[in-house]
Amino acid sequence: EACGIIIEQNCDNESLIGRKVIVTQKHGCFSEEVITNHKNIIVINKKIKSHIASCFFIAYLTAYISLYEIAKAKKNETILVTGASGGIGNAIILLSRKLNLKIFAVSKSLDKHNTLYNLGVKYCFTGDENIKQKILEINNKDKIDIIADITGLQKHQDLIGSLKWGGKYLILGFMENNFSKIKTNHILIKGLKVYGIRAGEYLRRNIEKKNTIMNNLYLLLKSNISLESKYTFISFKNLRKGLSLMKSRKVSGKIIIRTKYFEDTNL
Repeated sequence: EACGIIIEQNCDNESLIGRKVIVTQKHGCFSEEVITNHKNIIVINKKIKSHIASCFFIAYLTAYISLYEIAKAKKNETILVTGASGGIGNAIILLSRKLNLKIFAVSKSLDKHNTLYNLGVKYCFTGDENIKQKILEINNKDKIDIIADITGLQKHQDLIGSLKWGGKYLILGFMENNFSKIKTNHILIKGLKVYGIRAGEYLRRNIEKKNTIMNNLYLLLKSNISLESKYTFISFKNLRKGLSLMKSRKVSGKIIIRTKYFEDTNL
């Protein structure tokens, strides 16, 4: 995804020239200039910061679909987020705060916990701690309502053992081939619900909801909810370095690639 100013158009809509847009497409955004289909753009207000807009849509669409559409999270429920210090993790945490959820967060190392504390998370764990036991100790022996598993930590920990009756396990992604086999007796005995989250596909298959979801996302963007997220800026010439940092999981939040046009568009 990217954010920039339209300088040319070939879709018979001259009014697009000079407009600031978010670009969402599967390929081609690692560029100083992008050619895209008009269906892949979201026109935004020029006052919205370019670096925030450039990494907003995918993370917050995923978080919104997960919490509002699938889990239907309610005030005072509890949630466990793995990979919490990453971009999608940040988005889920900020929306969970908006929903007044009690948040438990997992990140790879202790040095990333400061990012999570700054986002308002009170309880942070590393992946090598006994998370199930820790939650029971902190939560007065009560279990949790929702797990948002971004890294596939279920492969190494009995996360779903932390869920209460009727709890929801959301599969959002995997890191380092963390594909797991979930014992169906856990699902049966505790009446659990397991969901695979593919936010873009959800949007494509629920066309009647698209306008509402897109409008709500834009309201979130304008409300500056993402201002609290962590950003790491990399120059365009150091793009490979940025990708290496992401692969090694050495950064928190989102990596922003700044092109030579950044100052012009960051209005």
